[in-house]
Amino acid sequence: MSFPLVYSLCLTLLFAGYLVVHLYALKGLSTAYEEQRLVTDKKTNISIIVAARNEENNIGRCLQSLITQDYAGGSYEIVIVDDRSTDKTAAIVNNYRARNPIISLIPLNSVSSDLPPKKNALDKAIRQSKYDVLAFTDADCIPSIKWLASIAKEFQPEVGVVAGFSPLDQRFPSKFLARWGDFFLRYLEIKNSVGAAAGIGLGHAFMCTGRNLAYRKSVFYEVHGYEKIKKSISGDDDLFIQLVQNETAWKIRYMVDPQSYVSTEPPASLRAFINQRKRHFSAGKYYPMKMKAVFAVIHSFNAFAFLSLLISPAIGICIVAGKLVLDGWLFSRGTRLFGETRLLRSLVPLEFASVVYNSLIGPLGVLGTFTWKGNKP
Repeated sequence: MSFPLVYSLCLTLLFAGYLVVHLYALKGLSTAYEEQRLVTDKKTNISIIVAARNEENNIGRCLQSLITQDYAGGSYEIVIVDDRSTDKTAAIVNNYRARNPIISLIPLNSVSSDLPPKKNALDKAIRQSKYDVLAFTDADCIPSIKWLASIAKEFQPEVGVVAGFSPLDQRFPSKFLARWGDFFLRYLEIKNSVGAAAGIGLGHAFMCTGRNLAYRKSVFYEVHGYEKIKKSISGDDDLFIQLVQNETAWKIRYMVDPQSYVSTEPPASLRAFINQRKRHFSAGKYYPMKMKAVFAVIHSFNAFAFLSLLISPAIGICIVAGKLVLDGWLFSRGTRLFGETRLLRSLVPLEFASVVYNSLIGPLGVLGTFTWKGNKP
């Protein structure tokens, strides 16, 4: 067969796959939204767990948001793990702890297991926590005042894991280039959250963020903790939720209520952003083959679509236009769910930037090196 024929056949098949992925994602989002409407108030005792390493600039604001939770649905505790910090993190936590007995501090001076550092810290906190429902966030995050109440509503008897949305704070509201950087980060976060919510809605959970995550301690023990996913320095969120999906009968829910959001600081620099995203991508090599296949279809179609602009501009324009229609269809649904509809006005440049980003950073996450709080994989 000639090259044009082979190329056209590949492009057609990839477009069909891209369409199917989007249709399923729309169905999954609708299901997640409908399930959210069925939640009811529930009394639940909750252990909040935060792993902190050198977070003296953030831990105070995080603790303030946690001790002021508007939660009358039960008791809660706050367990902070000081993971070998060399700054004033522990001192700040102890200062809060002196005035708030619901706070406890677990000091770690070394990694005392064969688990990666963050998983080791979380494992210690989970095993020392008092309650069955565990709520996780990071030290540089600010949960909404109704965060715990939103989590408690989701934990019906059959639910074992609850995931949620974590929007980025706007760091540079006035500078033109920095503002576009903020837009792009928000765009990526919405795309990831759309994928996470859709997968959970379809009963194929594969992604979530540890900044806004909750699960039962009994679920943690049922899957043998992080033992089966300890090869990855990251993955205490997405690899863990996949483990629960594949090895248990527990239901998984995704929160879309704005009162469940947990805001977080964006990376402070381009270098920090690239390092963070390489770490996030690194867990992908441990994903199941069917998810790797889905991502392969998505990224291959994007590459073929933009390559077609060079090979046959007329056809390429049609293909890219079709891609953007599908992207806009799904993304508009996601932005309505997560309150970022203003991003739709910039869909075209943001999606172009996203394709470049995935093409460059994705392979680095699988093949390159990165650090997390000074730790290398």
